[in-house]
Amino acid sequence: MGKVMNQYEIVHSEVRDPAPYIRQEGGGAAREIDTIGALKRRRFMILLLIGTAMTATFLVARLMTPLYEAEADIMFNPRELSWMGDTTQPGALPPSEESARKNEIAIVQSRVLAEAVVDRLELQRIAEFNPSLRPSLSERLRALVAGWAGPALSLLPIEAAASEMPGGGAPHRNTRDEVVNSFQRRLDATSSDASRVISIRFRSEDAERATLVANAVADHFIAQKRDQEVSAAEALGRSLTQEIADLNRDIRDAERRLEETRIALGLHSDSNIKALADRMTELNRQLIAVTGERLRAEAQFAEAQSVRSNGSESAAQVLDSPLIQRLQEAATAASSQVGQLSLRYSNNHPALIAARAELRDLRSRIGEEVQKIQNSRLNAVAIAKTNEEGLRQQVNLLNEQMAKANASEVDVRVMEREVEAKRTLLPQLAARLNNANAQIDYLKLHGPDMQVISRAVVPPFATFPPTLAMLATAFVLSAGGGGVLALLLERADNTVQSLSQIRRMTPVRVVGALPIADRRRRWRRRPPAEHVLDETDSMFIEQLRSLALRTGLGDPTTKVLLFTSSVSEEGKSSAASSMARMLALSGRRTVLIDADLRAPTVHRIFGMNRGPGLTEYVTGGHSLSEVIRTDTASGAEIITAGRNVASPSDVLQSPRLQELVSDLAVMFDAVIIDSPPVLAACDAHILARLADRTLMIVRWRSTRISTFVSAMQRLSDDRIPVDGIVLSQVDGRKYRLHDYGDSAMFSAGFRKYYTRT
Repeated sequence: MGKVMNQYEIVHSEVRDPAPYIRQEGGGAAREIDTIGALKRRRFMILLLIGTAMTATFLVARLMTPLYEAEADIMFNPRELSWMGDTTQPGALPPSEESARKNEIAIVQSRVLAEAVVDRLELQRIAEFNPSLRPSLSERLRALVAGWAGPALSLLPIEAAASEMPGGGAPHRNTRDEVVNSFQRRLDATSSDASRVISIRFRSEDAERATLVANAVADHFIAQKRDQEVSAAEALGRSLTQEIADLNRDIRDAERRLEETRIALGLHSDSNIKALADRMTELNRQLIAVTGERLRAEAQFAEAQSVRSNGSESAAQVLDSPLIQRLQEAATAASSQVGQLSLRYSNNHPALIAARAELRDLRSRIGEEVQKIQNSRLNAVAIAKTNEEGLRQQVNLLNEQMAKANASEVDVRVMEREVEAKRTLLPQLAARLNNANAQIDYLKLHGPDMQVISRAVVPPFATFPPTLAMLATAFVLSAGGGGVLALLLERADNTVQSLSQIRRMTPVRVVGALPIADRRRRWRRRPPAEHVLDETDSMFIEQLRSLALRTGLGDPTTKVLLFTSSVSEEGKSSAASSMARMLALSGRRTVLIDADLRAPTVHRIFGMNRGPGLTEYVTGGHSLSEVIRTDTASGAEIITAGRNVASPSDVLQSPRLQELVSDLAVMFDAVIIDSPPVLAACDAHILARLADRTLMIVRWRSTRISTFVSAMQRLSDDRIPVDGIVLSQVDGRKYRLHDYGDSAMFSAGFRKYYTRT
């Protein structure tokens, strides 16, 4: 069995960077959006949205039926507001000018006026207002096609078809309501604030008809207003005449009732009410005195109760009774004698028993005297309450008598005021009647206080649809919507955007950016490897040279360079092929190894057969001279992938592959290895240990941030060194629009340094 492969044998640890890792803060995940840059980058989408919206709006405007608007102005005089008030509320204030203006506008837009104008102008005979006279959908389509096809439709049986259409003499249903509704929808009346002018506008498909209707509405409104005001004035005159007659009758009846009431109540003088008041004063004085006596009796009764509850020691002082005072003195002497005898004799001694019996007798007599005094005071309280209650009943009865007298007096005064009010109202009604008669004469002679100050003229242009306003609105909405959409798309774009973003995401060195090789040919671009053959001093070639220099290719310890990526289609094979050709054209001995055994592409780039190649050499079927081929265009040596194998990983871990890389590093100045993607298989991990430098290719605005992070984290977990990151397929012109900190590297001013040959 052969020698066991040591995968770290040619790895120069003293010059390799530490294992890559991703910063915890995820530098690119929450990037800020440059609004101006985003709008610039998406300007073609925004312009397309604007153009589409404005074109659609213009077509819609052209499909709408044009309407012409005619306007007539009338002015009303507010002095007509001062002559007439509400007959049910004499003296009410007239309506304000704003209320009058709103009322006039409501009349102009009323259904009654609309019906009158429709009948006068016979608008029900016009298809514009009468739906039953409008052509059907098939007729409109036929007319539209006829306008396009012209004489070609002369062969169709149009006459026969027309005879079958509705409306050929058949009776139609009554569409008066629909005609009036259509008329009202086209009529509008407005007035600006603090103005007495009412503008009447009418829209019609015919300019002359719009003018005719607007003037007819103004004339009919003034005529109707005159008739209404004359009728209202005559009705007011009749109402006022009747009201004056009723008021005179009411005054006579009220005066008669007032006199009868005075006689019935005896209210010809104020003597009765004065006597009642004097009697009330005397009763109140007596009531106060009796109430005082009751309060004193209750206080004395309370003192007697306190003496009975507290004992008889202080009864003489509280009740002021000489008898009780003498009894207390005798009880005190008896109590002293009992005390002396109790010290001299025993409790059963006759003298001590007699002294104690005498003391009990004295105390019993004191209690009886206190009870007698308490009973007498309780009787005094009862008598005082009875007197007080009697006086209160007399006071209440007298109050009722005075209230009745006062109520009668109030009723009489109310009746007097009512009669006086009716007498005052009578001259006012007479004045209003005279005013109404004068107004009737004025209206019959001069008409209402309003006139047409500007008659409608034929409008030169259609006012509907408002094409310019619609286009402006479409422009604003589409531009705003396009801008918002651009920002949303920019926010949703989670791909790798710039070198500075990569630097925020990982500490691994960013060694360069490869622009699009042939940007001039947008639709048929050549592969980058072919561009290297034709261009010697383009920006793409210069970036390849910078990449080789920054990775250290050419140093004795740096000869093997590995290209890998996160996923496929990121440009690693194109970068490796372009690097090999560039180095070969610069005079270096270069060999390119296609180690992507699962999905090789190098043989297609150079126009070669897939085998024999690396697989055949490692498995022992062919020698190095048989698998290595020369690119005639550049002089680079190529080792293709070879045939398919069941386990590519076993081939890449073979000691023979390690020996091949070591031999090629001695034979050539540069060994370029094209590796499979990191996330596709573990092949890149194996090959990275054979290389002096490993480059991670990241495609600009294509590789997702999460994909790149996963690939870098996977390499970090396996302790696989990554020596540099390259941003590929960068569109320099669009990159400048992002306004990144490193966007100056694609500045147009640097073009003079890349001379084309």
